[in-house]
Amino acid sequence: MMARPWQAPRPLLAIVVTLVALTYQAGKKTFISIQEVPADANYVKDTLQFVMDKYNEESDDKYNFRIFRILKIQKQQVMCNFSVFAAPWFEKYKIQKKNCISS
Repeated sequence: MMARPWQAPRPLLAIVVTLVALTYQAGKKTFISIQEVPADANYVKDTLQFVMDKYNEESDDKYNFRIFRILKIQKQQVMCNFSVFAAPWFEKYKIQKKNCISS
């Protein structure tokens, strides 16, 4: 039996479509900038303490977590707008609304 002439190009067409899709994905550019930060940078310790405190505050776990070892620190710059409720005489601060976009 002989293959019909319109069936032979199907695998070739599938390969071409795949190559075009891969080329399109490779051409997309991202504007997210992520940089490695040295562990001895002046703001790293305070940032990690804030993140750990916030996580423990919002966690339902009966145990508090702590940072044991840092493998890698990365920084991503974003633009954020925060709406914060502040009652400094009671030392109470609460983030009410936040809106962040990558820059």
